[in-house]
Amino acid sequence: MRKLTQQDIDDYLQELNTELYEDAKGIPAEARLTKLSGLEPVTPDEGKVYTQVISGFLESSFYDGSESFTENYLTKVLSQYYDIKGMETEIASAGIKYDLSLKKIQDARTAFLNRDHQGYEKILDSLKPPVISVPSVVYSSVSNQTISQPTVNNVPTLAEAWADFVKYKSDWTPRYKKEMEGMFSFIELILGTDTPVTQIKKSDIKNMLEVVESLPQRNKNPYKKMTPQECIDCEDIGENDFIASKSVAGYLKLCQSLFSTYLTDDKDIYTVSPTHGVKYDSKSKPYGAYSQTEMKKLVTYFISLSDWKKWVFLLLAYTGARRKEIATLTAEDVRLDADSGRHYLMIEDSKTEAGTRQIPLHNKLVKLGFMDLVKRIGKGKLFPEVTYNNQVTKVFHDIRENLDIPHLNDYNERRIVHSLRHTFITSALKSTGNHILVQQVVGHEHSNIGQTQRYTHRLSVSDLLCVVDGIKWV
Repeated sequence: MRKLTQQDIDDYLQELNTELYEDAKGIPAEARLTKLSGLEPVTPDEGKVYTQVISGFLESSFYDGSESFTENYLTKVLSQYYDIKGMETEIASAGIKYDLSLKKIQDARTAFLNRDHQGYEKILDSLKPPVISVPSVVYSSVSNQTISQPTVNNVPTLAEAWADFVKYKSDWTPRYKKEMEGMFSFIELILGTDTPVTQIKKSDIKNMLEVVESLPQRNKNPYKKMTPQECIDCEDIGENDFIASKSVAGYLKLCQSLFSTYLTDDKDIYTVSPTHGVKYDSKSKPYGAYSQTEMKKLVTYFISLSDWKKWVFLLLAYTGARRKEIATLTAEDVRLDADSGRHYLMIEDSKTEAGTRQIPLHNKLVKLGFMDLVKRIGKGKLFPEVTYNNQVTKVFHDIRENLDIPHLNDYNERRIVHSLRHTFITSALKSTGNHILVQQVVGHEHSNIGQTQRYTHRLSVSDLLCVVDGIKWV
């Protein structure tokens, strides 16, 4: 790797700023395009709230000296291509500059929503790059970095590459081949059977390993009767039922053999394998929780998103519900409680009695416009775009990586999308001190109540309000 130069940084920032300028130019058309897509645009007041939250998050590092929102992105991206040692100060400075441009976009949107069109045009003009050109090394957007690959005709899909790889491994014994094919049945579900192999990134391999380490042991009931997809979708697995760390390492070894040894060294499809530099260390099995600071960062980012991503992740953060429960919500599942006057989610698709429950809707979600979404949908699935659970997992993995929130906490516990549920439960118990109320909201069987359990009936939405109202992320 050659040494990173200031010109390399400037070239990269120029491309990013060009993208920002195009985004800013599109602000006046946002309401119309939203309307054409079949949705109702946010009101100017709602839009100004969003921009205020995002702006506050971005500008905090301008004054307290903390790491900027973008600095870590630049460090990770540029280190894939260059030796960045000695350029830390220049990267930090570039991160602040880019965050300032992100802040200007929010200022431009605020000016437009305030009908200050001259102010909007002035900010737009300040965002215009002096020279709009494509740098010599072309990068994708910050949120979806890929490793530069050579142009290859007839790039195989993952399934096609696997079929050729199995033929290549003609020395595999029947038993070992069956074991590898069993592992690949999970890999292809996570990475996508029809995905062209050159579109698979290092972040996809890391995400795949996170999904795998959350799988149950297939030799135990009820998991051995489940399909691979059902195992991936399975949640609330007992701590002693998770796949062994040694088995997870086996998945990485298989990917290294496929992507590095075969597709890179033998087939020359990659210049750098997506498994390059990916490591897997033995980890403790329990899930960890996010800190209050991490949740503030996550929720602030969720608010800035659009479409299903915004609402699925906000609902996970403010309800403690399971991933599948949120992904499969319908408009009819959002109901009004006459006694309290509050809306709630009716969770009915559950295999246990405790899982069928009412979850009061947090006031923050109402203020952000969730009920407007429900009214627009009217009937049927709220998030029809979410077709499989791992879709949520993969997007969350990228968000967590982009925000530089570590996968492991200080206790070596894994933090994934399911950890939003653990964090909600931890925070709710702290604020209420009442296990029974929290257990009913999150769908756990009532515990530690002995003989009184048979006399404990379901509590009302009014009784449960204190659980969700005690959650304060931002």
